[in-house]
Amino acid sequence: MQTVSKNKTRKLSNDLRMEVVKGLLYTHTRINANTSKTLEASSFLYALIELLNEKGLLTFEELDERKKQVAQRLVKKFVESGVGLMYQDTEEDKYTFEKEAIVDCESRLHICRAICCKLPFALSKQDVSEGIVKWEFGRPYLIAHDDDGYCVHLDRKNYNCIIREHRPLPCRGFGCQDNEKWNVWKDFDIMELNPEFAEQIQNSGRIYSNPEGK
Repeated sequence: MQTVSKNKTRKLSNDLRMEVVKGLLYTHTRINANTSKTLEASSFLYALIELLNEKGLLTFEELDERKKQVAQRLVKKFVESGVGLMYQDTEEDKYTFEKEAIVDCESRLHICRAICCKLPFALSKQDVSEGIVKWEFGRPYLIAHDDDGYCVHLDRKNYNCIIREHRPLPCRGFGCQDNEKWNVWKDFDIMELNPEFAEQIQNSGRIYSNPEGK
């Protein structure tokens, strides 16, 4: 029986490996094809720019300034669309982070039910490299959420983080008192939740990537 079980496990492992190999092969093929297309488009664009400059129709200074303006618009549109890879704006070691928010969560969980664990934010390269914090495959590298909207690392029974020691930097720095981006509380002192907060999370397309939530 053990031999059969081992053979079955080995076969499943080999099948999984082949699926991964096929996926990587497809990815690498697409990368090569896209690189060729990009080089072709770049060559055409640079040739066009040089011709326009030689004919006195534009200067490189004008082009550089316009390029900066267009780049800002494209980056904003790119982020809002949720397409492509997203990392935290700052790369800081989460284990030496010194600005951790101090909030008495235990006394508030019966009211807030860890609603802050529904917030969307991008992971850092450190998080991704560790391979502990899960991210959304469809929107790399946003923190992964379940169908109920909560982070996949939240224990639903006690609302505690099951990877607390390795939790991302935004989780460490997020404070729900007087937060400028996310108004969790209507009145922090008397623990009255902001009734619009849940809707704010649902409708928001913004990415919370600043460790201090500012």
